[in-house]
Amino acid sequence: MKAAPCAAVAIGIAVMPGIAFQNPAGANSNVPSFKDYQVPALEFFKGEPAEPRFKTSGQKKFESRIHLAASRGADFAGHFAIAQWGCGTGCVQVAVIDVQSGNVFEGPFGTLPKARISFQAADDDLLYRIDSRLLVARGCPNEKACGAYYYEWTGSQFRLLQQAPVKTSPVPLGH
Repeated sequence: MKAAPCAAVAIGIAVMPGIAFQNPAGANSNVPSFKDYQVPALEFFKGEPAEPRFKTSGQKKFESRIHLAASRGADFAGHFAIAQWGCGTGCVQVAVIDVQSGNVFEGPFGTLPKARISFQAADDDLLYRIDSRLLVARGCPNEKACGAYYYEWTGSQFRLLQQAPVKTSPVPLGH
């Protein structure tokens, strides 16, 4: 499983006293799994990555990060690469690159502040794999509604499958 910061979409997550991230669905709940959105190995792209083709000025602004992610090859959904970069304390921004065509796509939401949440389930804010179309983002998209977000990649955009909110816990302030 890989966690990477990149794309022309902002994503961020951070630690906030008094909020704890619980296992989004518990051990026996029906949250989406990587296996449910499996990409066959025959669809993995192993060739020379195409040069990124930027569609927006926002994407172009992070040209070096997007180029770097694309140059490393596919790491998501068979022939895509996730680009990530920091946007402040506990914050990352993300873009998706089709390493076959070079097309650059936005991430699942605008700004996701990373600095206001703690996690029990994993240390990674973004979870994804080359063999799956599932992306899990843990944090507060646009500084609201903190939780775990499960997205399916359609090949050109993300489709929200499920959201599991965070629960507050009795963590003393200052700890």
